[in-house]
Amino acid sequence: MKKTAQKLRVGILGTGKIGTDLLLKVLRSDHLQCTIFAGRNLQSPGMQKAQQLGVPLSDKGIQAFSEGSIECDLVFDATGAEHHREHAKIFAAKGIKAIDLTPAKIGPFCIPALNEQVILKENNINMVTCGGQASVPFAEAVKQACASVKSVKVHTLVSDDSIGQATIDNVDDYYATTSKALCDFAGLEQASVELQVDEPGRQPTMCTTLSFDVPNSSRAAVEQALKKREREIQAYVPGLRIELLPNALADEVLSVRVLVSGLGDWIPAHAGNLDIINCAAIAAAERFAVYKLQSRSGALAGLFEPLTRIWGGRQLASA
Repeated sequence: MKKTAQKLRVGILGTGKIGTDLLLKVLRSDHLQCTIFAGRNLQSPGMQKAQQLGVPLSDKGIQAFSEGSIECDLVFDATGAEHHREHAKIFAAKGIKAIDLTPAKIGPFCIPALNEQVILKENNINMVTCGGQASVPFAEAVKQACASVKSVKVHTLVSDDSIGQATIDNVDDYYATTSKALCDFAGLEQASVELQVDEPGRQPTMCTTLSFDVPNSSRAAVEQALKKREREIQAYVPGLRIELLPNALADEVLSVRVLVSGLGDWIPAHAGNLDIINCAAIAAAERFAVYKLQSRSGALAGLFEPLTRIWGGRQLASA
């Protein structure tokens, strides 16, 4: 796809690690333009970085959207679940589409590999959680390949420096949201979710392990489905890869390890938990940007053609 002359106007609410990393990804996008980067502290590292880049700033937080006259078609909310439950009302009143990076569950879930098009018809979408983005699409692939699968156990290990206060405050929402998304998308009866934060000083790459009861007769089909899904997700999360683990527990237990290395834009590469949800949010926003800009020009014929995205100098075509 040729480079777009116009770009979708987007705002970012929340200037911490996730918000600042989102900003750098937006600035690299052929389809998105940041018109406001809003937080509370102009002296924070994120705000200072945005100022260096010449991005429009506000230290009024949500008031920048509720009281200001910002030209914005879409906003990324990178605050917290409790905050977003109030923010969503303001965005709706202002007619601004919202991509929620908290586990607030106001709008429908979005997993780009499964339902990227939900952004086209909904005014508020939820990006589940970092663990959800890493586990849900693979659980759905397993269920599609083996209908007898009824449950999944998901364990996610992340580094201490990749977890902020908002995640700690929202941990109950994290568990509930991730479990619900696993059951909803994959049609499972039960999903057990665990989040483990490694000890301070260690920097493990984000790792999510899924375990299923899969009959040996279905193993080949399941493994093929997992590898296919891996390629689909790598179109927008290039640092993701999977490993099929040997059966240590029982003959019919299949475990798959999902490892995510980030792009290293603002957060360190080992913090793939932050990078995967941001990459997913950008993928959804770019889908809407193409729709919106083509709608303005009356050229919808090629809407569902595969997008080509540039990530860190690597050109990747989406599935």
